[in-house]
Amino acid sequence: MMDVRHIRMEFNEKLPAYDLPASAFLLTARGSAKVSLDGHMSMVRRFHVLHGGKGARLEIEAEDVFEYYLILYKASLVPPFRRELQLLMERENPFQQQYDFTPQYPVELLDKVKRMHREWSRLNTLEKLHAKSLFYQFVYELLWQIQRQGLETDSPDLSEQAIRYMTDNYQHNITIESLAQLLNYSPQYISRKFKEQTGNSPINFLIMLRMDKAQELLLTSDATLQEVAASVGYPDMFYFNRMFKKHVGVAPGQYKKRKLAGGKIQYSAKKSLTSSIVKRVAQRYIGDEYENHYQYKPEGDFTLYRGTKTSMTATLLLCLMLLLSACGTGGTNTTTATANGGSQSANVQPADAAQGGAADGQQGSTNQASSAPTETTKTVSTVFGDVTIPVNPKRIVAIDYLGSLVALGANPIGSSEWLMQNPYLKDKIDGVENVGDSIEKVMEMEPDLIITLTGDQKKYELLSKIAPTVSVPYNKFNNVHEEINYFGELLGVQEKATAWLDDYDTRIAAAKAKVKQALPEDATVSVLEDQDKSIYVFGNISGRGGRAIYEALGLNPPVGLTKEIMKEKYYPISLEKLGDFAGDYVVLTSPKALDEYKSNPLWSQLDAIKNDRVFLWTEDQSWFQDPIAMLSQVEELANWLIEKSKS
Repeated sequence: MMDVRHIRMEFNEKLPAYDLPASAFLLTARGSAKVSLDGHMSMVRRFHVLHGGKGARLEIEAEDVFEYYLILYKASLVPPFRRELQLLMERENPFQQQYDFTPQYPVELLDKVKRMHREWSRLNTLEKLHAKSLFYQFVYELLWQIQRQGLETDSPDLSEQAIRYMTDNYQHNITIESLAQLLNYSPQYISRKFKEQTGNSPINFLIMLRMDKAQELLLTSDATLQEVAASVGYPDMFYFNRMFKKHVGVAPGQYKKRKLAGGKIQYSAKKSLTSSIVKRVAQRYIGDEYENHYQYKPEGDFTLYRGTKTSMTATLLLCLMLLLSACGTGGTNTTTATANGGSQSANVQPADAAQGGAADGQQGSTNQASSAPTETTKTVSTVFGDVTIPVNPKRIVAIDYLGSLVALGANPIGSSEWLMQNPYLKDKIDGVENVGDSIEKVMEMEPDLIITLTGDQKKYELLSKIAPTVSVPYNKFNNVHEEINYFGELLGVQEKATAWLDDYDTRIAAAKAKVKQALPEDATVSVLEDQDKSIYVFGNISGRGGRAIYEALGLNPPVGLTKEIMKEKYYPISLEKLGDFAGDYVVLTSPKALDEYKSNPLWSQLDAIKNDRVFLWTEDQSWFQDPIAMLSQVEELANWLIEKSKS
């Protein structure tokens, strides 16, 4: 015996839904009330007895002043015992049976319960032992009256109990082990019976239930993917994304977008939730409408709840063979309490096992390196180790290196906003979506390959959970040939890479030849950027036109731009030293107009300013140095130089 409580409820007072933490007897002493046990409503008056198993849901609404006693207990087989008895216990467990009736001789029962409560309320161990002996007498008296009245008990439908619990607690961690503990059965027995009664496993039902709830949240709220995942029992957003895609057919973001746009989604696993028992349970437990189950039971009637009838012979045999456990004597609530107070004191939760998704199987993140390569995959080396990627990726998110992929016809599905602002790509990236800095957006796009230049280990690991991720460090490549050949091999499009480079070389050679013919052999060109308080010069390994001028067109830097400076990506200079780094022609990144420089006392002294040999462009143009931008910049600068040479 675990606890004995005397509870008084006032007129119209309600006991909220309370899951019994152990098997329990409820004996009414005064008044009347509507009592619901696992969704079955009864009008009970004084001297009424109800029994429910562990996990059964109890709800009470007092019709007038209502008093009752609640006896909580648990039972176990005493070893050694025969295997047949254990099987009988699993099949006919009397402590999980649910029934209620009005005994013909109620005074004897009520007297024992009152004495039991009085003894249990005392702190002395001897009195508690007496209370337990009275409990044995109470059970004997109860079974004697049930047998005398020729009644049969009934075993509750196990699958309905499990479904109700999962429906109410899907957002929490649930495992088959925690269900077994809650319902007082073995995990194997629960799995087998659930499968027999529903055609589904408990865990698969839980997954489908969570997917249904997630779909509802996606369509009826602005919750983020992380918030949706957590609210349906998946603390790992990436694992939730994979589960959703597996069972619904598309990623959560795509599902929401298509549904809101009026599209249709084929839910491959939907049928698993349409068995008759699930429909019945959904009506009974999800709707909270139990008025149709209401019935009045006059004295002497015995209500059989759903499930398989159990003979009293089996019940009596088991009760005689089982030892009613003496465990759980601590922490009892022995004083008269309100309905709410009584329910709170016995709120026993199932033991934790793992985080919310543990019921759905292993949640470990994808280990790219450990995947065995097949004819559809290959392994590449990166700064973060070997990564297994598709041989022919179809859905690439190019967080970086967008221009290289576009040059090779890879048609990425997503990229960074600033790369998509590249003016040299604007007519080549139709259909590419901006992923910004959103991990959720990348996940929503369901890529099969992600390309980035990040060196941040944490960010890389986040991306790797979504899809195989290749990180290519900034400035890894010395020239366009290295860059195009690398991505051609990575994506398995070496022939396209070769063809693109052939065209590139032809056009660069043509531009270079025209410039060489137009400019004097000793003409110098400087590449500068004006940032108001700072001036920067650029060499042949950087953007702002540096690669185009020095590497592609092969033009001369000014004398001040030494070999040491040329090896730097950029080099700061003071305005006073500007003359040492200004060539005959100046390629200048600046938001200012040429007239502003002509009116500046220092800038206006430069020959390039005096002779209008300044190519002004903004960062929107000069910042980009991908292969497509490089080719466009070379031809644009070549045409400008040729035009200026004529003046």
